[in-house]
Amino acid sequence: MWRRLHLIHRWAGIGLGLLVLLWLLSGLVMLFVARPELRAEERQRALAELPAQAQAVSPAQAWAAVGASAPPEAGGLRLQQQLGRPVYLLQTGKRWLAVDGLSGQPRPPLQPAQAEQLAREHAERLTGRTLAVAELELLERDQWTVYSRFNPQRPLYRVALADEDEGLELYIGQASGELLLDTRRWERAWNWLGSVTHWIYITPLRQHTELWRQIILWSSGAAALMCLLGLVLGLQRLRLRRRYASGSVSPYRERWQRWHHLLGLGGGVVLLAWLFSGWLSMGPWGWPGGDGAAAGQERQRWQGASPSVAALSLPELRSGVVELEALRFQSQTWWLARLAQGSSELIAPGGQVLPQGLSEAQLRAAAQAMRPQQPLVQAQWLHEADLHYYPLRHHPRDFPVYRLQYQDGLLLYLDPRSARIALRVDAAGRWNRWLFNALHRWDLPPLHGLTLARDALVIALSLAGLALTAAGTVLGWRRLRGRRPLPSKISSDQKAQATP
Repeated sequence: MWRRLHLIHRWAGIGLGLLVLLWLLSGLVMLFVARPELRAEERQRALAELPAQAQAVSPAQAWAAVGASAPPEAGGLRLQQQLGRPVYLLQTGKRWLAVDGLSGQPRPPLQPAQAEQLAREHAERLTGRTLAVAELELLERDQWTVYSRFNPQRPLYRVALADEDEGLELYIGQASGELLLDTRRWERAWNWLGSVTHWIYITPLRQHTELWRQIILWSSGAAALMCLLGLVLGLQRLRLRRRYASGSVSPYRERWQRWHHLLGLGGGVVLLAWLFSGWLSMGPWGWPGGDGAAAGQERQRWQGASPSVAALSLPELRSGVVELEALRFQSQTWWLARLAQGSSELIAPGGQVLPQGLSEAQLRAAAQAMRPQQPLVQAQWLHEADLHYYPLRHHPRDFPVYRLQYQDGLLLYLDPRSARIALRVDAAGRWNRWLFNALHRWDLPPLHGLTLARDALVIALSLAGLALTAAGTVLGWRRLRGRRPLPSKISSDQKAQATP
């Protein structure tokens, strides 16, 4: 039986070893280089300032111009300044459209010349330099926009700027004119080795979501089983008391075999944790589950009933605002004013600016309305990270937030400045916290505030995993080439001892 298990481990390793090696290497890259995305502060810096005396048509007129009879869902109505004119961006169903804020008429999709002008303006505000357009194309998706979150904005203009320093490229929605993504040369280059390799985000495959998911699910699952089998076999051949004739705890004398065995006994546990948690992240058999229906009902109670279209009206603008976004909170329309320097302000229905956002009394009342059958057992302001709500290098968090705990254990984190639910943690979220965040990303509580320590630990473990997998890959390559590992040469002392 043991021989058969060794054969299974050997041939599974030959088939999957290189893939695991690439996962480890790409994961190390992703520790420092995030996938290309337009950060909130970049997006706001790129937008033109709305004139304080902008005479735009009312939001109700803009919404009626696209033939809708109901106001948008939260986040589905924004006002920006594009090409020297105020423009309403509206999400109708699964599509984003634009309405000219002066004429009140739907704006046709952007022409190439308009996209070029927008891109030049965005680039100048982002870089502080005047850049010409080197290349422009209209596309449905490419390597950096393959994600489903871009679907409501397709097709997209990709605009490459004549930027020798950074190789800046911008993506703009053709229908909305909204800036959606910026990428730079170094970012694209590193991500081919990072996120693209790690998640196998090859465009022709990734656009078929279920096929891609099944490939990742089965390959990571098989790799985890291969690693588990290797651990069992490694322990079976380990001798700590009755050592082998050579005095070693390992039977292998050939260098690559010996390293693979000994590294596997330690590094294999970490590697198994990474592979297993990565497999779980693909949602096998619906894991981790969660009550999506309940979350949807809570979000609906948080927003309240939809106000009438006629109730939509712009607040008074002041200088420094680059975007207005309509929010729904407790059956009223609030506005989030985003400022050029990256901050934002909440505007109440009566026009009052609330720099600190919603009050504790407002948040607590909304929390009780969200879950009327569940008593609150704890409510407090959170000014620093806790077990579930914490920032990472590529995942910032806003503070303070209002943390609520209900009698059934559900945790809610409410952002007072954006009038949104920042995080919801139910039983499934707690499982995910430990079986993915802790096992896969090493988001362990002692390391939350110790960035360098966490980096050092992940790098050390990754290097150990790389050495283990590299040794297995070399052994697999030799086997495929028909070369069996040769035993190490016997030293002259050993020869002398062996001579009668």
